[in-house]
Amino acid sequence: MAETVLGGAVDFLQDFGFFDVVLPFLLVFTLVFGILEKTKIFGTEKVGDKEYPKKNINAMIAFVVAFFVITAKEIVASIRNALPMVSLILLAIICFLMLVGSFVATKEEFNFLTLFGEGWKLPITIVFILAIVGIFFQSFGWLNPIIDYISGRGQNVFIIFVFVGAVAGIIGWLFSSSGSDGGKKE
Repeated sequence: MAETVLGGAVDFLQDFGFFDVVLPFLLVFTLVFGILEKTKIFGTEKVGDKEYPKKNINAMIAFVVAFFVITAKEIVASIRNALPMVSLILLAIICFLMLVGSFVATKEEFNFLTLFGEGWKLPITIVFILAIVGIFFQSFGWLNPIIDYISGRGQNVFIIFVFVGAVAGIIGWLFSSSGSDGGKKE
């Protein structure tokens, strides 16, 4: 890639470890810190008459988790393989929405649900979730054994099915418990 000056800069960043250490660290740190700030798991501190999440604790935990992630080479490789594909799916969704919106929307605000109705919300969500799960399974090398097992050509991958079932159960439990308050916000 070093045919241009910018290509040489990208090669330098690659050799420096920017894509293997710095970017995965920043991504995981930001995601974990954002989740901890939003959920306020470790409590809040009162400043004046407002309550704020405990930023110092959230930052330290996010820092440690991010360091643990970058020490696991398999996870970093999975992030590097999966995120470009997820970005491609996001780009395809945006292009589809722009195309549909340019032909249909007459108002300034475009609402996807009024175009297709409420019945399309769940199937579209399921398709996108399955696509993203498939991308991450492919990045870990689990997708081909699952496809081989389903088609009858593969070896026993029972442990993968147990893992998939556990993840699906946890996701189902999280979604069912998040709606238990009847959608009321305090």
